[in-house]
Amino acid sequence: MLIKKCMYALVFGMLFTTALLAQDAKTVPTKTIEAIRGSWKIAKIMSGTQEVARNPTSGQWIAFRSDGTYVNHGTALDSGSYRLNENQSSLYLESHVNPGKDKDSPKLITEYKITLQDDSMILQRKNEKPAKGKHADKMQYYYVRIGEETSSVK
Repeated sequence: MLIKKCMYALVFGMLFTTALLAQDAKTVPTKTIEAIRGSWKIAKIMSGTQEVARNPTSGQWIAFRSDGTYVNHGTALDSGSYRLNENQSSLYLESHVNPGKDKDSPKLITEYKITLQDDSMILQRKNEKPAKGKHADKMQYYYVRIGEETSSVK
């Protein structure tokens, strides 16, 4: 009789533990497309391992909206649509303000490598062919979240 009770307790304990682990397995990590939404302020700019600017122009920010659009207030105001390739950690910004190099060219699309962690984001521009004498392809832009998704940025 005592052995039977121990067996039942052991089976019950194993079922309870399995149920608990199954609950934890359902926890899905936040997708980048959800985590990027909101307003981000530039914190610093790095070129390779050298810091180019800390807290540069405090008015620089970018906001990503749930409808797939962005507003970028950097050195000039820019807006357009964005898309993400989460497997490649790539962010594509399609400017509706800045056209491509030629007059009749399609809208300018810029590709960035994106790294998100908690309330910080790092963007590094991807170039097919690095320009000689320029190190823009090594520039990393560090952002901090300043707000959740809103219709305007303060």
